[in-house]
Amino acid sequence: MQAVSVSAKLTRKEAELLNRLTRQYGFTSKSEAIRSAIRLYLSLVELGHEDRVKMLQPVNELIAPSTKNASELIEEEHKEEDEV
Repeated sequence: MQAVSVSAKLTRKEAELLNRLTRQYGFTSKSEAIRSAIRLYLSLVELGHEDRVKMLQPVNELIAPSTKNASELIEEEHKEEDEV
């Protein structure tokens, strides 16, 4: 497997969260934490739309709390699909 480097700009809040989660979950580095998060996300992307929204909603709530519940997010997803 060939490795590819990718960089990302994070807000101060995102960087602080990444530092905290890296320590909290025992990752050896921030890079390892990000690789794990990307692998998780890519696995979830393979799910159907409704299942994906249901699975990602709690994760999104941890990072950026929303005023919308899961059913509202699913409805938004359906509207976006209809527009495409």
